[in-house]
Amino acid sequence: MKKEIVLSGVGGQGLISTGEIIGQAASIFEGLNATMTASYGSETRGTFTKTDVIVSDQQIGYPNVEVPDLILCLAQVAYDKYLPSFRDDTLIVYDTDEVKKADSSKGQHIGYPFRSMGIELGNIQAANTIALGVMMKHTGLLSKENILFAIASRFAGKEKAIAMNSRALEKGFEL
Repeated sequence: MKKEIVLSGVGGQGLISTGEIIGQAASIFEGLNATMTASYGSETRGTFTKTDVIVSDQQIGYPNVEVPDLILCLAQVAYDKYLPSFRDDTLIVYDTDEVKKADSSKGQHIGYPFRSMGIELGNIQAANTIALGVMMKHTGLLSKENILFAIASRFAGKEKAIAMNSRALEKGFEL
């Protein structure tokens, strides 16, 4: 088993944290191998950013995603950039608040208003974790329990962040 995941959007959407949580859940709590690479603009917020995560039960020889199995798009610029990469078997999870799906695109599209849902939970930054729950529910790649362990580890000492991200993950698994 090997899953190549692209998390894409703009700076400030928590995509690097999401990648770290996936990597920790996979490697520390599920005993799998995981790699993560990230690239982003020099500005803190608002420029294109992406995080590549590979999860495998075998050794990973190259850390960058070559053929994505799963793509998260939290901004139109991200969706447009990866549109040519969509294959028939690609799972595309996208924010319907921010992204307009192309009529002729390939792949299985799952869209929810993640941004609005985050606001409803009390923090717009919860959008990425809601999306994480949707991705993991539809792929079965990682267990909810181990993702919650990774969230607790990633945000150790920040009880409000742990609670908010835990609620957001639950919301994503409910969708």
